[in-house]
Amino acid sequence: MPKETICKTVHQYNKEPVLQETMQKLQEIALDYCKVKNYVYQRYGGIKSLPKIYPGYTVQNEMTASGLRIQLGLPSVYFYLAVFDALGDIKNQWTQTKKRIQKCIKENSEFTPQDRHYLRFVLKMSACFESILLEEELHLQGEWKGKYDAVSSEVDVRKLNQYLCRQVRRHLKKMHTDTADGFSISEKAYRYKDHGIYIATKENRKRVFIPLTDNNHYKKQLYIILHPETGNLEIRVPVERAVKRHEDYKRTIGLAVGIRNMFVTDTGNVYGETYGEYQSELTEYVKQGLGSYRKHRKYNSGRKKYQAGKDRLEARLHTYINGEINRMLAAEKPKVIYVPRLPQSSKAGINKKINHSIGLWQRGYVRNRLSQKCREHSIELIEVFAKGISTECSSCGQRGERQDGVFTCLGCGMRMYEKQNTARNVLKRGRSLKEEGFKD
Repeated sequence: MPKETICKTVHQYNKEPVLQETMQKLQEIALDYCKVKNYVYQRYGGIKSLPKIYPGYTVQNEMTASGLRIQLGLPSVYFYLAVFDALGDIKNQWTQTKKRIQKCIKENSEFTPQDRHYLRFVLKMSACFESILLEEELHLQGEWKGKYDAVSSEVDVRKLNQYLCRQVRRHLKKMHTDTADGFSISEKAYRYKDHGIYIATKENRKRVFIPLTDNNHYKKQLYIILHPETGNLEIRVPVERAVKRHEDYKRTIGLAVGIRNMFVTDTGNVYGETYGEYQSELTEYVKQGLGSYRKHRKYNSGRKKYQAGKDRLEARLHTYINGEINRMLAAEKPKVIYVPRLPQSSKAGINKKINHSIGLWQRGYVRNRLSQKCREHSIELIEVFAKGISTECSSCGQRGERQDGVFTCLGCGMRMYEKQNTARNVLKRGRSLKEEGFKD
């Protein structure tokens, strides 16, 4: 039986500053790579090109015939990677567009349940979706034809199709990028040797040499990121790592996630006690930097020093987050972790200071790192419904009040640290969710 693996990104860096001539050759590739992507965005990012982007071989053939590669003088090892990079962005754009439309369908109070069912059906069924947008006759056979007839029999198809077309025109964004600081590179375009890497350029049979800080060799598609202002270069390598399995990881725990204390378990253990201090320092630095920039922008628009300081604080925060997640997993030894499903970012309210702090709260990074490390250690991470979870008593289930970090139940009178009470509720909801799953 093959081992279960996960994908991680390994970073490699140049050992010595990249020569200006070498950097210019790499920048030429990055600029042409950007031009190819923008060409694909413009030509295939619209509604009429929707049938061509899956699986994408039609686009590949048409791009070959377009003559753009010869016009730019870009080697094919870069040209076709740029094409498929852009296609991936276009596919992701369509996925995001469908999600926005589904949200609009859910929030539209004028729709009946049958209307919503029809719209969701045609959104998921690619043949229906394409025929509606392209105003073509729908051709379905067998089981799918019967299902379509069933969902369309009780609704105004013409009205709903027009609604769908309007929503697509509204939410489908025109794609364009001016970022020309990197490019993908296939195995044929590089070679590891002499404690570095040789990278193919636009000149035939000419490669530039970059000495690296390590001697690791890979045979994968890489991504090169250029930093011409500092003369540096970064290589990102996707690598497969075997998933670790621990026989002593047997516990089931509930976690409360916060902006001051990063994690609190159902037993009251706290991890990331100074997370709020790191976060406040970053927030205050960004706030002061933005204020100073607005005040002196007319005379000095430089942001290099500010960005370096922000990057340094973010790196320190990320190091702390990863260390605390590792400490939590090693101490708790969980097999299953339940966490509350965090809500999406809300619109601006009355207190701008709180809004700014919440906006800089890196909960997405915390969630991603926790998820990644759970996959690495074969730990099951399950999200539970979080509405009202912090105001519910974990002992009797009645409502309570929170004051100065303490939860007090109005029913049974129980007093407990509010985050521990939340974590206990997370664990209760997670276990009940699992029991319902077993019953089904």
